[in-house]
Amino acid sequence: MTAEAVNPKAYPLADAQLITIILDLLQQAANYKQLKKGANEATKMLNRGISEFVVMAADIEPLEILLHLPLLAEDKVVISVIELCK
Repeated sequence: MTAEAVNPKAYPLADAQLITIILDLLQQAANYKQLKKGANEATKMLNRGISEFVVMAADIEPLEILLHLPLLAEDKVVISVIELCK
């Protein structure tokens, strides 16, 4: 998927340098078995105050499944970023 085809609702998008840092961070989290996957799990962890970082994919359909997460992360003072998968 190209940057032109990304839904304009997907914001903030990660640049190429940030994507490599995010992938390294996700790999470390997976090694320590602290990685949760899915919109439902992310919502639960944000509501419980456990999450410190939320990564979302910009190429999912429909994107509206994830649109509540940046707002919830902002309320809980958690970093959220939308990653453009290639």
